[in-house]
Amino acid sequence: MLYLYTDSWMVANALWGWLQQWEQNNWQRRGKPVSAAELWKDIAAQIKNMVVKVHHVDAHVPKSWTTEEQQNNHLLDRAAKIEVAQIDLDWQNKSELFLARWAHETSGHQGRDATYKWARDRGVDLTMDAIAQVIHDCEMCAIIQQAKRMKPLWEEGRWQKYKYGEAW
Repeated sequence: MLYLYTDSWMVANALWGWLQQWEQNNWQRRGKPVSAAELWKDIAAQIKNMVVKVHHVDAHVPKSWTTEEQQNNHLLDRAAKIEVAQIDLDWQNKSELFLARWAHETSGHQGRDATYKWARDRGVDLTMDAIAQVIHDCEMCAIIQQAKRMKPLWEEGRWQKYKYGEAW
């Protein structure tokens, strides 16, 4: 059995019966999709075989009026704010960089424009900035660039007296 205390009327009402109605109505309410339907579907699946006792707790009441549940709710709100502050909110940029790295490596380390075209041809929308950053950080591309800057052996030192192809 799960005892759930919440200060959200939305959560309380959803668990008191709205979830079943939404599911019966194909996740629609008054002909429109339920807000955050995917999240509610996940919640419905998680609690399908559970007994859930939901209690609504009034939030933001004067300290002198608070019950034990309200004090616990306040402590949980503070803990949630600390957790949220520690969450990396840069997930969208990181996901674009992940896709850009995948496109760059899969397309064969062929450079910014080739990576952009390869991704676009496959329906992946990337920015040139993300692709450029991935290429800048790519170890394979650094090795390729270093190899391009090296002079062939026949252009330096003891090999200089030979023409290309004559040393062997």
